[in-house]
Amino acid sequence: MAQAELNITLDKLSGKIYGDSDVYIAHRYGRTVISHYPRHRDEKSITPHQRELNASFAQISKRTKQELSDPEKRAAWQERYDEYRRHGQP
Repeated sequence: MAQAELNITLDKLSGKIYGDSDVYIAHRYGRTVISHYPRHRDEKSITPHQRELNASFAQISKRTKQELSDPEKRAAWQERYDEYRRHGQP
């Protein structure tokens, strides 16, 4: 990646330059980075195993959201989490 010293300050800027831009500004490890916007994978290059993992993750995420929307179950999970944070184990 090319490096350059700019006369203008970009400390407070981040994100895309404008809506359809391929360029974005980010801050990584104390440095300001100007780069191409990340491209998404071509759907054809995703393997069947990756599709299976993605579907599994989506299903687990959906169940978790449903469970956490129930106040009683959420309180039980919060209690387990707090206990884990106090003692380092469930």
